[in-house]
Amino acid sequence: MKNTFLLFLLLFSTLIYSQSVTIDITKSGLGYPSDYYRKDINNLLNPFEGTYVYTSGNIVFKIVLEKKIKQPNGLHYNDLILGEYQLIENGAEKINTLSNLNVVYVNQYVKHAIAGSGIIQKPNSRFWDCPECNPNEKRFSGRIIDRISRRYADMLMRRTVVNGQEVLQVKIYNIDSKIIDENNPEPPEPPFALPKGIFTMIKQ
Repeated sequence: MKNTFLLFLLLFSTLIYSQSVTIDITKSGLGYPSDYYRKDINNLLNPFEGTYVYTSGNIVFKIVLEKKIKQPNGLHYNDLILGEYQLIENGAEKINTLSNLNVVYVNQYVKHAIAGSGIIQKPNSRFWDCPECNPNEKRFSGRIIDRISRRYADMLMRRTVVNGQEVLQVKIYNIDSKIIDENNPEPPEPPFALPKGIFTMIKQ
């Protein structure tokens, strides 16, 4: 009888542990079973969906962002903003990854040009201080891959309205850099080809 009870307890514990745990996207998955699901319960990612264009001199930078539900991200799942882009300089297209937007990869976060699910909840974030942000305003945190130089950068986004026009204020920064080994010098890294710093994109 005792052995039967212990067996039942073991099976019950395994069943409970194996069930995927759903947590809000604003929470960390630290301490949860490896197959947890960070869900956008309050639809905080939805406002960032859309097509946006930045124009400056001879540069046109276009991004398309879509929200995808329960995407594999390593051993767990996330609701994600995924995106791709087009870069035009002097009227010539340098790169266009927009056709990849609907490609489904084993790990969506790693493979798409733009990906993320981070939510910045405070105006005075150390990542991007925003005195003009409303106290309850939510911003987006993700990353972008420059497919030309093959370098990564952090990408933050803020939705707002300027002169009655919906815009996306973007900050691209913290561009990755290789550690230089003086004993085995490598050729210089190619320059980051995408716009960087803080700039404004117009919603189309």
